[in-house]
Amino acid sequence: MKQLIILRHGKAEQDTMAKDDYDRVLTERGRKNATAMGGYILKRAGLPDLILSSSARRAHETAILAAQEIGYPEDKIQTDQNLYFAPSRWILNVLSKLPDKVESCLYVGHNPGITDLINDLGVRLDNLPTSSAACFEFHVDAWVDISMERANFRWLKLAKEL
Repeated sequence: MKQLIILRHGKAEQDTMAKDDYDRVLTERGRKNATAMGGYILKRAGLPDLILSSSARRAHETAILAAQEIGYPEDKIQTDQNLYFAPSRWILNVLSKLPDKVESCLYVGHNPGITDLINDLGVRLDNLPTSSAACFEFHVDAWVDISMERANFRWLKLAKEL
């Protein structure tokens, strides 16, 4: 069985002409919520085998804060520049290439791709808010076999509920 936890990056500073979108950092609220969601993920889903994140600063910072709360080594977080604003199909493509020894993956990314991914996996959602997470299980042995038909929705947790 494979478990996928989808986490949207925390609230980031507003986009300005002075700073590139890719380099935006988390606000204080974003840091607080990312840490709190890390604790929730640990209680609800356990320690993931892998944390995979977009390499954009706000996503990577969210992954680091969640990892610290979970007890996952920061140096083991994998980042991928191709996941920066990736569409759902691209995210699934990247996930399909994960090593099969990975049973549980925490993926930290961006909208609209992650909301689209959640919808593609069978849960109707208009928007996954910042620092919010959804969890799915797939009764498969290989990541290449994950699909909407095999997705079992487990839970959705909004940051405002923490």
